[in-house]
Amino acid sequence: MPGSGVQVPPIALGSRRPRWTSASVQRHLFAYLSLLPATIIVALFTLYPTLYSLNLALHQYHLLRPGRHPFVGARNFVEALSTPGLYSSLLVTLQFTAMSVAGTAVLGTLIALLLNQPFRLARVLQVAILIPWAIPAVMAGIIWRWVFRGDVGVLNGLLYSLGLIDSYRSFLGDPITAKLALVVAHLWKHLPLATILLLATLQVIPRELYDAAKLDGAGTWQLFRSITFPFLKPTLAVVLIFDTIVAFTTFDLVFAMTGGGPANATTLIAWYIYNEIFTNLNLGRGAALAFLVALLTLVIALVYLRALRTERLYREG
Repeated sequence: MPGSGVQVPPIALGSRRPRWTSASVQRHLFAYLSLLPATIIVALFTLYPTLYSLNLALHQYHLLRPGRHPFVGARNFVEALSTPGLYSSLLVTLQFTAMSVAGTAVLGTLIALLLNQPFRLARVLQVAILIPWAIPAVMAGIIWRWVFRGDVGVLNGLLYSLGLIDSYRSFLGDPITAKLALVVAHLWKHLPLATILLLATLQVIPRELYDAAKLDGAGTWQLFRSITFPFLKPTLAVVLIFDTIVAFTTFDLVFAMTGGGPANATTLIAWYIYNEIFTNLNLGRGAALAFLVALLTLVIALVYLRALRTERLYREG
């Protein structure tokens, strides 16, 4: 500035542009080349099937007319929305998802709290609880089908030996018990992962917070509400989003246990799409249904994320 005796540097330090040297270029090039194999794999196994399914949804692909695939635009989507069994299967899916997600959140939290206590078999149980999660879903469905069978089922044999029933009952033949059996199988298969995630969060909570709260006279419920639950909320959000997506797209358990019956009581939306493709042989409409389900699942996940973001902003504000 003239006459003030203060010299202002021509370029401020905060606005200095980074210098691209050969070393920095090589470093960035190495980073991108390292990500290239994973990007190609994701594109091959995710992007290509998605685009191919979209192509199916926009054309008339019927296996009874294999040589004709005219472009039909949104007609498959319109016909998919007007199919008679779509909304009943969607309602069944929403009921199954609500029961499964609620059970996973509540039971996962309770089991994680139990395994976080110091007792002798805690380490063994923390490892053993992952065994159901490691079993393939179809195998899990076969196991639970034998448990709930009406003739030689394990549950019938147990209840009969205890004198709780006087004759064997067909659990998978009743609409209500079949739906509950499907929820039980889903919880047995997917609850361990949620429990381990919540347990890992519990183990990083500083013990000093509990000690200080106990000195102030806080009880068990106050400790959980003021310390434990706030730490668990981010992990619970991940568990809710993940299990909602898994429950909403469940197919393996239905295939192995009930086949959608009885009376379509367990016809989840994924099973309905399977029947549309492999029973009605209409690939175009089935692909359209799959896209609609994917869109609905994305909307549910965004609602979760939006609710968490709003809560975070409210808490920080």
